[in-house]
Amino acid sequence: MAQLIAITIMLLAVAIAPGLAVGSSSSVINATCTALKPLQPYDYCVGVLSADPAAAAATDVPGVAAAAVNITAVKAASTLRVITYLVDELTTCRGYYSNLVKSLADVRVDLGAGRFSNASLEISANATGVPNDCDILLFEGNAHKDPFTQENGENDLLVRLASAIIGLLNKNLVNHGF
Repeated sequence: MAQLIAITIMLLAVAIAPGLAVGSSSSVINATCTALKPLQPYDYCVGVLSADPAAAAATDVPGVAAAAVNITAVKAASTLRVITYLVDELTTCRGYYSNLVKSLADVRVDLGAGRFSNASLEISANATGVPNDCDILLFEGNAHKDPFTQENGENDLLVRLASAIIGLLNKNLVNHGF
C-alpha cells in the first residue's frame, strides 16, 4: 500500500511538474527558435516567447506565430503611444524655444541700444529656465523620454551665462556709470 501511494505521488509530481516550471520554454518554442537561429538570436527568441502565456501554451508553430504577432502588436501600440506623447510634449517645447529665441532677439536689441537693465530683465524673466522647463516636461511627461537632454542642458548653461554677463553689465552701469 505504501509503495502504491509513493508511485501515485511520483506520477502526480511528474504530471504537474511541467506546469510548475517557471520560465521554462515549450518544445514548440525551442524548435521554432532553433529553426530561426541563423536569422534570430536563439536566447532572445526563447526569452520573449517563453515569457508570453499564449506562446508558452502554443502547441504548434502557427500558435507560436500568432503569439509573436500579438506580442509585436502590443509593443508597437505602446511605442505609438510614446511617440504620440513625445509629439505633444515636443510641440510644447517648440513653443518654449520659440519664445526663448524671440526673447533673446529682444535682449540683443536692448544690448545694442545700451539698455542693459531692460536686457537683464528680459533675459531673466523670459529666457532663464526655459531649457529646464522643456527638460522637466519631457522627463516628467507621459512619454518619460527626453531625446535632447544634452541640448537642453547646454542651452540652460548658455542662457545663465548670458544672463550673468548682462547682470554684470547692468551692475557696472549702476555702480560705475559704465
